Amino acid sequence: MYDSIIIGAGLAGLSAATELVRAGREVLVLEARDRVGGRLENGTLSNGQVVELGGQWVSEAHEQLLGLISDQDLELIGPSDGDLILKLHGQVAKLPETSEAEHHLTPFEFADLGQGLLRFRRLADRVAQNPVWTQANSVWLSQTLTQWISSNLRTEGGRSYFTALATRALGVDAATATLLDSLGKAGEGVDLEALVAVNGGLKQRRVRGGVAQVPQNLAAALGDAVKLSTPVVGIDYDDDRVVLVAEDGQQFEARTVVCTLPPRMLLEMTFEPALPSERVQLAGKVPPGNVIKAFLAYDSPWWRRSGASGQMGADEGAVRVVFDTSDEATGKGVLMGFFEGAEASGYGKLSVSLRQRAFEEAVEGAFGAAPSEPFEYLDRDWLSEKYTRGCHGAHFAPGLWTTGGPLLAQPLGRLFFAGAEYATAFNGYMEGAVRCGREVATEVNELLG
Repeated sequence: MYDSIIIGAGLAGLSAATELVRAGREVLVLEARDRVGGRLENGTLSNGQVVELGGQWVSEAHEQLLGLISDQDLELIGPSDGDLILKLHGQVAKLPETSEAEHHLTPFEFADLGQGLLRFRRLADRVAQNPVWTQANSVWLSQTLTQWISSNLRTEGGRSYFTALATRALGVDAATATLLDSLGKAGEGVDLEALVAVNGGLKQRRVRGGVAQVPQNLAAALGDAVKLSTPVVGIDYDDDRVVLVAEDGQQFEARTVVCTLPPRMLLEMTFEPALPSERVQLAGKVPPGNVIKAFLAYDSPWWRRSGASGQMGADEGAVRVVFDTSDEATGKGVLMGFFEGAEASGYGKLSVSLRQRAFEEAVEGAFGAAPSEPFEYLDRDWLSEKYTRGCHGAHFAPGLWTTGGPLLAQPLGRLFFAGAEYATAFNGYMEGAVRCGREVATEVNELLG
């Protein structure tokens, strides 16, 4: 019998397993896929360049993830220099790297935007520092971010600009995300103002060779304790032990189990005894994110000739966010973009060639016509991935995390839950997965004694 079995070899599962092994526990990690990493995955272009099909960005506030990157001697690289392209209401504008956003808004609109950013930042600080005030104003804080923007910014230009910044920097849908959840994202170190700063980009970096190297290295250190291609379909638990049933009929017994599957995927497993009805209902209300992450590879980063950084944000279209992820060593130009939400659902049903053309049109609309055709297109439709069923992460409807999130993360006897969706800090981020995995490992150690 194992001390603990971890279901899932993503960041949360491998972080938990690493901590438990360090504590002298006998651990087994069961992963359904034939690889580790979960929603972190590397792909390779025909020229040998590695691209990140899953999670990618590392923020300055992601201290524990940065610690792992440093311990593994991995290199961080920043965004490319140049102007940010912002496409709103069909109009293309540039945000120069010298922070001259005021040149593209009227003086009144720019002042309105600045005042809105200041109010939002102060409110985020208040929420983070004063839980009593936050609780007392919970009803007001449950309004959508769009409602708050409409009430606090006076100009249409300021509102549109603020909405685009929030969508890109916080990763939220302003029309459905609550003000409280949005403020929480800002309080975790996500900086809206950074989009109006040098390079027009977030204070985020990526790992040369892909952040997927982090879970790969963690798994390598665990050795034979990681078992791939072993989907778990059933969990039988009581006060003394937990028995896991794999898809091929194998059974594994442990004193404790840490499940790192997203809430929605729990509904595809059999539990004995059954999960409490309130947890089942909550899991059913947390649909997965819907993203197709795509790459266009050109012979050169031609967009830089006009001073563009390769970063683009738009309020409409099939691909609304684009980044330059070129590898300077190869000299080739690579743009990464997202089909998200309804666009991802629709384009996921179309051919790869049609998705490529839609991405090319978005690029042309932002940076102009390319001097030559791309030599390669590559994408990953995460909604169609059998053992993921969506990315970036689960989508918590307005108010759902504050009312039900903690319940989803509560252990059931010897059965624990960890992952980005269960994290109380940096929820939905890689940092949240690492922290949650380590925190749950501490709880498991305490139970084991």
